[in-house]
Amino acid sequence: MRRAYLMLIDFVLPLPLTALMFDLWYRRTGCVLFAIYVLTLGLLFVYIYPGIATNVLHLWRFNGPFRVKNYYVHDGFMYAPYLALVFYLAFAPGTPLTWGNVIRIVLCSAFIQCVVSCHHDICGVSTGLIEMDNTSARLKLSPVEIVTDCGVVGFGLVGASFAESCLIAYCIIVLWTISDMRRFVLLLVMGLAIMGVAALQYLTKERAWVFRSTEYLGR
Repeated sequence: MRRAYLMLIDFVLPLPLTALMFDLWYRRTGCVLFAIYVLTLGLLFVYIYPGIATNVLHLWRFNGPFRVKNYYVHDGFMYAPYLALVFYLAFAPGTPLTWGNVIRIVLCSAFIQCVVSCHHDICGVSTGLIEMDNTSARLKLSPVEIVTDCGVVGFGLVGASFAESCLIAYCIIVLWTISDMRRFVLLLVMGLAIMGVAALQYLTKERAWVFRSTEYLGR
């Protein structure tokens, strides 16, 4: 059942959901460029940071079809529409961007992203579609322990940093109607830099824990 569930959300739904999220964000904001931004930021983030973690640092690997080495070809489309959906749920229509609401949106995005991503990866590890290299994995602990070793904080930071980046872009592109291509590219670069902090925290923690587990198991 878990394997069928993962095949559905990882291989069947990503492209239709990407199109759906573009339509939903366009309908909500009336801005094509912002809808493109939300999806493009997620795509670039997933292809850059997890791509490095998978094929360069070898912190985890995916098993299944449509792979380049340890990484799914369509991996960006597996995560970008779900990041956009989480932000869509946290950012209710018509919400005024007071500091209180901004904090609420960021925290809601962090919580939802943490729960969804941890659940996905726990299913992936338990079915063998995802392999992780961390302390719990080397000690052959349960899938829950393997994923939550680094996933709780890491996935929460991904959700929070994605929401923060999109809120900045929303203010500039939608509210201030500044939509030239130069600023759009700068917003993407800024968003990737903000999300890079979350990725760096996750990768650094995983790397440190792998090093410690290697020392521990080598005794």
